[in-house]
This record gives sequence, C-alpha cells and structure tokens, in this order.
Amino acid sequence: MASLSAVLLQRSSSRAREYLQLQRTAGGTVALHLERLQCWWSGGRFGARAAHGMAGSREGIKNGVVTGGVEDAYGEDRATEDQPVTPWAVCIASGHSLLRDPRHNKGLSFTEKERDAHYLRGLLPPVVLSQDLQEKRLLQNVRQFEVPLQRYMALMDLQERNERLFYKLLIDNVEELLPVVYTPTVGEACQKYGSIFRRPQGLYISLKEKGRILEVLRNWPEKSIQVIVVTDGERILGLGDLGCQGMGIPVGKLALYTALGGVRPSACLPITIDVGTNNEDLLKDEFYIGLKQRRATGQEYSELMDEFMTAVRQNYGQKVLVQFEDFANHNAFTLLEKYRENHLVFNDDIQGTAAVVLGGLIAALKSVGGTLADHTFLFFGAGEAGTGIAELVALQISRQGNVSVEEARKKIWLVDSKGLVVTSRSETLQPFKKRYAHEHEPVKDLLGSVKAIRPTALIGSAGVGQSFTKEVIEAMSSINERPIILALSNPTSQSECTAEQAYTWSQGRAIFGSGSPFDPVKYNDKLFVPAQANNAYIFPGFGLGVVISGAVRVTDDMVLAAAEGLADQVTPEHIDKGLIYPPFPVIRKISANIAARVAAKAYDLGLASQLPRPKDLVKYAESCMYTPVYRSYR
Repeated sequence: MASLSAVLLQRSSSRAREYLQLQRTAGGTVALHLERLQCWWSGGRFGARAAHGMAGSREGIKNGVVTGGVEDAYGEDRATEDQPVTPWAVCIASGHSLLRDPRHNKGLSFTEKERDAHYLRGLLPPVVLSQDLQEKRLLQNVRQFEVPLQRYMALMDLQERNERLFYKLLIDNVEELLPVVYTPTVGEACQKYGSIFRRPQGLYISLKEKGRILEVLRNWPEKSIQVIVVTDGERILGLGDLGCQGMGIPVGKLALYTALGGVRPSACLPITIDVGTNNEDLLKDEFYIGLKQRRATGQEYSELMDEFMTAVRQNYGQKVLVQFEDFANHNAFTLLEKYRENHLVFNDDIQGTAAVVLGGLIAALKSVGGTLADHTFLFFGAGEAGTGIAELVALQISRQGNVSVEEARKKIWLVDSKGLVVTSRSETLQPFKKRYAHEHEPVKDLLGSVKAIRPTALIGSAGVGQSFTKEVIEAMSSINERPIILALSNPTSQSECTAEQAYTWSQGRAIFGSGSPFDPVKYNDKLFVPAQANNAYIFPGFGLGVVISGAVRVTDDMVLAAAEGLADQVTPEHIDKGLIYPPFPVIRKISANIAARVAAKAYDLGLASQLPRPKDLVKYAESCMYTPVYRSYR
C-alpha cells in the first residue's frame, strides 16, 4: 500500500498531493484515503492523461473484440447482471460530477478560470452567462408551458440540477411561481406523482422499515438537519388520501422554507410515512409508488410514529423542528398533543393556518373597528383547520380581554356536516368540537346558522366548493356593513366561493380572503385585490425564528406572536385596497419580522438555547437567511 501511495503521489498533480495530505491530517486509515484518491482520480479529476498514467492504454483488439480507453478497473463492463459491482462515488465535486451536483452546479455561469481549475473545459459550450441571464431564459421557458403541471415539472427538474438558480428564480418571481410550486398545482402533482416520479427528493419511511427507522434516517446524506416536514398522505389538501404520493407536499413546503424563510436547503428534510392507503384507485394503479395495502391504524400506527419521533431526536437532537403536514383529523390533533411537550413540533394545518387567519382577522379590524372580543365568528368546517383557528382566536381574545379561554370560546360557533354545533349534540361530538358546543336550538344548514348567529366573520375550511352561496353572502352583508368572508379551502375547486362572487354578492363591501389565489376583481369601477390567506405567510418565518433562537419547544404564545407580527405589517394603504395581508413580493422581509417576533417570544419564555440573545433580532434573522447567489470557486 505504501508503494502504491508513492506511485500515486509521483504521478499526481499538486492538487492530488494536497488532497491526500488533507485526508491524512483529518485522520483515518491510509488505505481508505488511497481508495478515495483512486476514486477521485478515476472519476476524471486529472483528465485522460492521468488516467492513462495510472492504468495504461488498453486500446486495440483483444479476442476479436475492439477495445479502447482505460482499464475497466472496477469490473463494471465485465460483470454480468448477477454479479455485484461497487458503486464508486466521487469524493470532490469537479469535472462531469460537478455539473451533476445540483448544490454546486452553475451551468453556463462557470467562469473561464473555474472551467480550467475544475476540469470543465470542453464539458460546456464556450459562452459564459450571468446568473441573471440564466434566470431570464428559464423564466421564458417556464412561461411557454400552458399546463400548470408541466410548469411544476420543469421547476422540479431545475431544482434537481441547479439548486441556487431554482431558488433565485422562485424568490425573484414569487407571486407568479408560488401557485406552481405549491397550491394549487402541487395538488395535481401529488395525484399524478407516480406517473411523473423521476428521482427521490426526500426520505420514504414505510412499515417495511419498522424497527430500522434510525438506520433509514442515517441514509440521508445531510447530517445537520434543522427542519423536517413529514406527512402520512392521508389528507392531502382537499383531495383526500393520496398515500405515498403525498411526498409532493413536504418537498413543496421545504422549498418555501428556503425561498421565503431563508432556511438552508441542506438543513431541510422532506419525509413521507407510508402506512398504506385506503384510496382504491391508487391500490389498483400499476404506477402507484407506495405500499399497496390498507392503512395501518391503532397500535401499529402509533408504534411506528413513536419510533420515528425517537429516531429523529436521537439522530438530529432536540432542536430539529418537526412539522406535521396533511395528517387526517383523527391523527393530527393526537400527534400534536402527544409530542408537543417533549419534542419541537408544529402542525401547519392546525397552528400555521390558525396564525395566518388570526393575522388576517386582526388586520381586518383596522377597517371594521373594535377588538376581537367585540365580534362573533362562525366557522364552516370543524376539522383540524377550523378548530385550530378557533382555538387561537379564543386564546387571543382571552389574552386581550383578560378572560378565561372558556369564556372567549362563547364568541365562536362551528358548523359541521350535520349543522350548527350545539350542546344537544354533545354525545356524538368529537372532543375538540365539544368545547364549542353552545346552547342553541339545532340548525341544519349554513344559511340558517348565519341568520341565527349573526356573525361578523364567516370562515370556511370544510373543503366544500361553492358552499358560500349567494344567499349566504347576501345574509352576511345584511348583518354587517363590512362582512369578513374567508374562503380558505384548497385547491381552487374546493374554495367556498370565488373572489368575484364575494365582491359582487356583497355589492363590493366584503373584506375577502381565500386559501387559493384569485385575480383582482373590478366592481363598480373599483379594483379589489383579493387577499390570499396563504400559510406561506407564517410557516417559513416561524421556522426561521425557531431555528435562529435555538428554541426547544413550540408554544401557543409563539404562534400568537407570529400572527401579531403578520398583522403589524398590514398598513392603512393595504386596507384601502382590500388587502388584509401585506404584498407577497416582500415575503422575505415579512418572514424576517415574523422570525424576530417568534424568536423574541422564545427568549422571553426561556425556551431559546442560542445565547446570548441578539440585540436586533430582525437584522439577525436577515443575516441568517440563505441567499441563492452563485458562489465563486477556487
């Protein structure tokens, strides 16, 4: 081995000698370092001349077969299908491998000096383009696709080959591309994920891995994980059980964590927990990528989730944020309550949605007047989103009015599939609905509930499209001078009403917000800009605040701080335009301010571990945000 070392050093360039010396300094066996150097060498580090010098030319005719190039040192060409081969990996990104590394690839932006230094000469066309020009070209290419799913696939392909260019494109064109990367297009992408699947973008943990989840987590190449988004695919948006194909949700969410919140891509980990699916179409689909079995429930499901949470903490520590995403109601509340005391967990469907809606309601009061306690709120939909919003609103009322949460809940009413939630139905209600069951005669439909309760705000989260009928909105408008109408369900087809319907049926008086994007509406010569109550206003900044403070737990007060931070950025000028949320193009500034509010609350509560506390948390948050500008390589 020592003689081989000498030969390699004699025949290598100074860069190879430096590499070997660095590896020796770092520790480990000489054999391992020589193995890596040989891998590095054979992968094209020194070009054809070096390969020739190590292995010698084999060009010619052998046994009647024309041969050429370098020796098949690892036996890949000689092996038959039943013989294993060693999947040699590249140790240092350079040459062809550098162009295949999405984190470091710059495409045609590699400078002349970089092309020489990293063995790229001849592997790229001669032109050198700026990152801005690359972005301009790609945006034109994306816009040529008329089908949203094709745009989604084009952007995902870009993310897989040039990470920094993908995020720069997304950040600079966030209003245009957000509906492509996330809702509503991601819903269709999940439905067709098996057909459009190209390469894995996250970790898949199925029942097959039970007892080995820690081992699976260690297979992920990145070790310094700060944010995990995990789903079991049972309730994807308003589309139902999509099983393993729900991976599109964690991938999309974490893309927004980076683009909007500045969390490093390498610190993000998308995970899908595959416990089967009850979707008959998927079970019969030959292209379905998940387990073809009915969903595991009960103890089997609980044990798998326990093992997962334990493995995450063991592998990444207690300061990794685990965001639960699109779990069905019966699991979403249970998991959040079960793990929130001992793990750093956040449910975006419950807490994130609640924070963004509360922020919108607080901002809307700048136009309507009064405090939250002065108004009545009617929720159409009593699932995890609806009751999560209701709980946060009740908590804010209790904080503002110095009253108990139980007293604050009296300002909030729910309507589910069986009508108004009232005390006479208590025996059949789920626990999270019972706390909102008030004394009232039964009412079977939404219109009757509006007329009986006379709410200031009507908030829809039931996923029932067109449920806010003309009669419902007209009733709200007859009760209120400025009715607050929030149609939050996704995707667009599930929205309770459109922006045009809300403004037209209320004669332009509605304060409207929606979960899906809608175009501006002109009514009586006035242009109304619909506000999108997108969770992307909250979770990226919230996650950034948790990360920069080193928080070890998430509390309701931190979620309230995020909502208040969002509402504070809505100006009177925004309200005049009908906006109850700040403009989305400044989302990174919004996220930095929300992060500062969340971090401040973590410090105030003694939950922050990143010490000492920065003097200016907004500037500190901005300084911690990932920027996708190309780096220079030496």
